[in-house]
Amino acid sequence: MGPTKVVEMSGALYDPKTGRLIKDQLATRKELEEYAIHHSLVLPVLDNSGHSWLIDGKQVYCLEGTRYETSDDEVVHLGKCRDCGGMCIPINEPNMERDCLLCTQCGHEYNVRLEMMES
Repeated sequence: MGPTKVVEMSGALYDPKTGRLIKDQLATRKELEEYAIHHSLVLPVLDNSGHSWLIDGKQVYCLEGTRYETSDDEVVHLGKCRDCGGMCIPINEPNMERDCLLCTQCGHEYNVRLEMMES
C-alpha cells in the first residue's frame, strides 16, 4: 500500500476524496512537506511557480518517482518539464515517436527514451 494522497488548504492537510482533516496548523510549505514525508503522505505535484498540476480539475500526485495518479487513483502517463516544472503530456500524432512529451506550460518537447539514454 502506497502513501495517502492529501491536499493542502489554509495550512491544513485534508483527504481529497472525503474532505477529512488529517493535520492542521502547518504554517509553511516546508512544514507541510516534512509532515507528509514522516507520515507516508503525498502532496500534489507543483510546477516551479508553485501551481498544482491539474487534469480535468483533479490534482496530480507523483508516486514512486515516475508514477503519476490523479486524486481519484487514475494512473496517467505524464512527465515533469526540466525547464519550468510543468506537466508534460504525451504527443499523440501519427508521425511522432511514442515517448515524445509536450509541456503544457512552456511548450518544451522532449523524447523520454532519448533523454534517458543521454543521462
